[in-house]
Amino acid sequence: MIDVFSKGIPQDIAHVLNNRDARVLEQKQLLQKTKSHQSLVSAKLNIPGPIKNNFYLTDFFQHGLTEFLKNLAVDYQLLWDVATGPEVFLIINGDTSDIKQAAIKFEDNNELGRLFDIDVLKVENGAIHPLSRHDFDQPERKCLLCDKPAKVCARSRTHSVAEMQKYINKLINKQLEFSWN
Repeated sequence: MIDVFSKGIPQDIAHVLNNRDARVLEQKQLLQKTKSHQSLVSAKLNIPGPIKNNFYLTDFFQHGLTEFLKNLAVDYQLLWDVATGPEVFLIINGDTSDIKQAAIKFEDNNELGRLFDIDVLKVENGAIHPLSRHDFDQPERKCLLCDKPAKVCARSRTHSVAEMQKYINKLINKQLEFSWN
C-alpha cells in the first residue's frame, strides 16, 4: 500500500488562509463572466494535516472530478494545482439549485465524493454566497469516521489527523488500484 501522505510540501494555516483569499478573488472574477443560465462551481479536497497535495491526491482529484462532471455541461474550467491542494473552478450550464443537488448527491453517495468540497455559488446583495445543504433541507455532511456531523468532529478534534489520514490513505489506494488495473 502506498503512503499517500509520505510526499508533498507541508502547508500551515497561513498558506491555507492565503489560498482561501486567492480563491475568493478568482470566484469574484468568474462570477462576472457567468451568465444567468450558468452556475459557478468551486471544488477542492478536504485533506487534514500538513500534506495537502502530491501526485496521488491530484490523481484522486482528477478521477473524482471526472465522476462528478459526467452528466454536466461545462462551459469553462480552470484547474489550480497548488501546494494547498488541487482545486477547480467551473462554469456549468444549469440552474444553481440543480447543480448543488448534484454536488450533494456526489459528496454523499459516491465514494470519491466523500473527500470533495463542492461549492455552488450565487451572488446576494453584492456578496458571494455558497448554496448550503440547509437550503435543500439536507442534513450536514457526516464525518468520514463516524455518524456525527463532520463540523462537530472537526471542531472538537474527535479524531486525530493520523486516524483521518489512515482512512483517506485506504480510500485513495483503493482508487489507485482500480484506475491502474
